[in-house]
Amino acid sequence: MRAYILAGGLGTRLYPYSLILPKPLLTLGSKTVIEHILDWLTTYDFEEIIIAISGRKWAYDLVLKDSYKGTKIKVNSSEKPLGTAGQLKWVAKDELDTFFVSYSDSLINANIEDVIRTHKKNSAVVTVLTAKIKEKLRYGVIDEDKGLMKEWKEKPELYYRVAAGAFVFEPEFLRYIPDQKYGMNNAVMNAINAKEKVLVYDVESFVDVGNVSSYKKAAFEFAEKFGEIP
Repeated sequence: MRAYILAGGLGTRLYPYSLILPKPLLTLGSKTVIEHILDWLTTYDFEEIIIAISGRKWAYDLVLKDSYKGTKIKVNSSEKPLGTAGQLKWVAKDELDTFFVSYSDSLINANIEDVIRTHKKNSAVVTVLTAKIKEKLRYGVIDEDKGLMKEWKEKPELYYRVAAGAFVFEPEFLRYIPDQKYGMNNAVMNAINAKEKVLVYDVESFVDVGNVSSYKKAAFEFAEKFGEIP
């Protein structure tokens, strides 16, 4: 089984940091983001991990070799950004077996072996790894009916699931992606609308590093962990 890391975005949410280096090559503690992801992926015995990018391959060549902890690594570069699903179809178009996919801007803690076992046991076409999030609103929330106040909830906490940035796919999923720039959410909804079985699998934890505020927060946490902040 192969794993793919989708790293073809422009990283605009991380400007100006990603103007110098691609987002997955920014550091957290003593390693780059993509090395943290590879540490996670190599806990499972994938035969190959393919990293899909859309330029600046020279930067990846400086950091990565042709293997990582004994797993073969390949970096494929498209001519332009294709969106998450569009890039997946481009890089995995010849897949004939179940495969695993990770985005390049989140760090996940989950047992990959159990994820894949659950996916296959349920005969799913897609399994979306998800995280349960608790978020406190900044404002009081007012419920009303025809102009009359019914309830005032002061800065309530919301609980919801978010896509954590990793998936298990069967190769037939690729038919739900058109040959164009396309988002993964749209492709997954195409599969759902076609009555395919799409599972969710809650991860133990995940850290988003996709924008400036979340990356800075994660970077400081990693720095403190390694004793780099006095």
